Amino acid sequence: MNDFGENNKYGFKSSEDEEWFEVHTGAVTNTTPGSMVDVIINTTRICPNMSNYEFRKEVMRARDIGVELIKRRIEGPARWDVKEQDRVKFFFARADESTKRLLSDGLPRLLVAMQELVPEKIVRFDSETNRKLTCAVKPDTGANHAVVCKPDSEKRVIAIYSQFCSSPFGQLWGTCKIKTIIHECTHFTDTFNSEDWVYTDKASGARIFAENHPDQVIQNADNITGYIATFDGVNVT
Repeated sequence: MNDFGENNKYGFKSSEDEEWFEVHTGAVTNTTPGSMVDVIINTTRICPNMSNYEFRKEVMRARDIGVELIKRRIEGPARWDVKEQDRVKFFFARADESTKRLLSDGLPRLLVAMQELVPEKIVRFDSETNRKLTCAVKPDTGANHAVVCKPDSEKRVIAIYSQFCSSPFGQLWGTCKIKTIIHECTHFTDTFNSEDWVYTDKASGARIFAENHPDQVIQNADNITGYIATFDGVNVT
């Protein structure tokens, strides 16, 4: 598959907004016994409101912006000035050495996981790729955005639901595609191994959870995501 503007040996205009699939690598022939190949192509759209080509471009752009946000946050614990400590206290209720160490260790691992994401691994929840994971497929409730299978973290698969398709791209004060990608990557066992103790798409909700659950908050996915990527009034387009 060549969706991102690279030339291919068939001369297809893959730089245009089209989708091309290499369905077989053999030579074109009908004289070699057994050379006929049956190919089944699933053309179902990942998101109903955009082509798969458009979807892949959008999620990779969300990933790339998420990578830059994580890089900026990695600088925070290293700097550890008053401004950074205040941000840590806001999202985690404390800015002690233990919290600093967890962030200093986890953020670089999260960065690597984000950089390892490829469009083929961001799939519909009911896709064959997701069904091959060891976790049971969760139904689409219309409210959930995405899910990962933690035991299969090394595969870097993120399954998305219909709500993800219609969510804003980069409204960083609430739920959006950029933050959903970050959120799901915090669940991987080799990043933060985070849990969904509570969902909160607002900074105020993250702060309330932090104040009332100081021992759980460092492992809550939305608090980690909020610390990295929640900014009032910021809309990345």
